[in-house]
Amino acid sequence: MRNRYSVERRFADFYRHYVGDFCQDIPIYLDLAAKFRDPILEVGCGTGRVGAHLAAAGYEVLGIDTSRPMLEVARNYLKPWEDRARILDFDIRHSPLPERFQVALVTLHTFNFLIDVEEQRLFLRHLRQSVASPGVLVLDLFCPLFLARPDSTEDWRTLDRTCGEHRLLVRDRRQMLTPLLERRTQRFQLDHGPETELVTHRRFVTPCLAAQLLEEAGFEGVLCVKNYDLASASPPSEEERVSGPFMLLAEA
Repeated sequence: MRNRYSVERRFADFYRHYVGDFCQDIPIYLDLAAKFRDPILEVGCGTGRVGAHLAAAGYEVLGIDTSRPMLEVARNYLKPWEDRARILDFDIRHSPLPERFQVALVTLHTFNFLIDVEEQRLFLRHLRQSVASPGVLVLDLFCPLFLARPDSTEDWRTLDRTCGEHRLLVRDRRQMLTPLLERRTQRFQLDHGPETELVTHRRFVTPCLAAQLLEEAGFEGVLCVKNYDLASASPPSEEERVSGPFMLLAEA
């Protein structure tokens, strides 16, 4: 357990910088925040990337996660906005939150780490009980590499870049164990620290299946947004296949 915590803590420090400059999703979240009442709920807040953008724009936000190493990094990162940004160790699979929110964001593939469909149903059912009406839910879902890049292979890919004062080095391998289940191996290094390996699994959820799960949980008016472009919003279709990032928006 101690070794697993050490790996996850190293990854949290790495991840903070690895996704720190990713902001394609932020305009959508700010647009929704302006239309509804805060505080805003973020499920799977990670190291605080989205929360920092929302808090810096003046909104109150509650970020929840089940990874204590991620939450430790998030608390430190969000200190400049601690009057508006709260962080909580909470697993919504177990129960709804006591507070209700008009905007709930399930950010950057958090939902895909739920491998079991019944677990997904429980997650969404409790989330629906935590979202007020009128309200809105956003699910940011991952697209497997073989759909985004049909000519891709399962070979290792290497990323070596500088982020501020930090050097990030990662070797990344994605393998589809089944048509829906991905095994991702990341061997990462922050600055001159040790190379560390982390293995995770994600379940691909098609837009139509995600819409079905949302409607079962009590959400309605589901729309699919492709490539973080709100102008692309349309009802999910069995005939249309995703080939890049996509979100589902649903009304409560």
